[in-house]
Amino acid sequence: MPFDSLLDEMEQNLGGELRVEDLAEAGFVSRTQLYRAFYNATGHSVKEYIRKRRLSRALALVKHTDMPLLDIAQDCGFGSQQALCKAVKAATGQSPLQYKAGGDEYYFPPGAGRRAYTVAVCAQTIPPTLRLRYYDSRLQGIENRALERLFSERPGYKGRIFGRNGEQKGSKICYELYIESDCADQPAVTGTFAKTTSPNDEAEINAAWNYLYDVWLKTSMFAHTGQPWFEEYIHASGQNERYDSQGKPRTRAAANEGELHPVRINRLALYLPVEKRPGFHKIRLIQCGDMHFLTARRTGANAEEAASRAVMAFLAAHYPSLARTARQFYVSTAAPAGLHLAREKTYTCGIAVQSPLKLPPDCRLEPTQWPAGEYAVLEGDCCGDSGAYQSVLAAWMEGMGLQAAGAPFAIYEAAGGFDTQNIRVKIYCLIKNGTNGQDRDEDS
Repeated sequence: MPFDSLLDEMEQNLGGELRVEDLAEAGFVSRTQLYRAFYNATGHSVKEYIRKRRLSRALALVKHTDMPLLDIAQDCGFGSQQALCKAVKAATGQSPLQYKAGGDEYYFPPGAGRRAYTVAVCAQTIPPTLRLRYYDSRLQGIENRALERLFSERPGYKGRIFGRNGEQKGSKICYELYIESDCADQPAVTGTFAKTTSPNDEAEINAAWNYLYDVWLKTSMFAHTGQPWFEEYIHASGQNERYDSQGKPRTRAAANEGELHPVRINRLALYLPVEKRPGFHKIRLIQCGDMHFLTARRTGANAEEAASRAVMAFLAAHYPSLARTARQFYVSTAAPAGLHLAREKTYTCGIAVQSPLKLPPDCRLEPTQWPAGEYAVLEGDCCGDSGAYQSVLAAWMEGMGLQAAGAPFAIYEAAGGFDTQNIRVKIYCLIKNGTNGQDRDEDS
């Protein structure tokens, strides 16, 4: 059974008996194959996924209908009102009636965790290793240069190789290699890791890390533990053919210069330490007053960074106190009218202000205003790309029959400081026919 069909089958039968044996039989696979394939495809076990989808549907009915709890329990596969009440209490800390009266929505989207990369979550042990630090003033390609150094100093090395970013030293960037050695100075690391693989290409590796952290992690049942991540270099040694550390054959001239290393790095395994989390997204419907932001819009490579720098540079020059006290930062990837066909991504970034600021005509900044009205707001932890959260909020609004009156946008809040643990992201989406009752463009 194709994976999308399997999810549809589950969704259509949440109120009935969903037995793993029946799902496996319908897909012509064994239970073990189904468990493994589903876990690797979504980041959830089959039973955990079904439990969370049933509870998410039940919570929506509790909040937005007057159905009796017994009917909701039976409709969502809980069997009894007591079982439903117990599940709601465990997930929200509230009774169903308290949850109905409160302002929070707990939501687990259908198909959560679906992805293009294969990610496996399992116990892993990084063996005892010897740490080798490599310093360089250039960030791009630093990993391959560190490998070049390793194989020039240890020709013929065949053990496992791990790597990760180290602590910068002055203007020098550090990359650390960890290799198996009889002189190991680093203890073994054992834990639960989310693992995926990537070709040995810098752009591919960055894309895999971004997906693992910013997409998969946000919709799986796991959270980052805060412990260090690792990259493992998968290499094949050979006597007849010699390659550089990027897997490209060296020329005879290079061989004469002593640049050859008997190693070919084909792929990398990426290890992100994780732990289980509740897995429900917290969403609210709230009334907001007019919101004002000072923003810059940029398109192309490093557009987000360029837009943010433009705003902060202007503030530092014209409103230094505002630059020092800024704690709410606006990010939107909605392209303005006329740019919807552009291939490169457009970012609008800025800070929250009490009222529009006076701007010189040539500063390339602009005020962005969102009107008073009813907004759906999803709160999450800090992430480099809020797109995963936007997809969850859009799915919830569609399920609730709510229409957006504009593109969603993110506000990063750093009330407790600028380290990752103290930054929260909130995704806002203006609801059509809310208090203001009007559609709007982002620039209106």
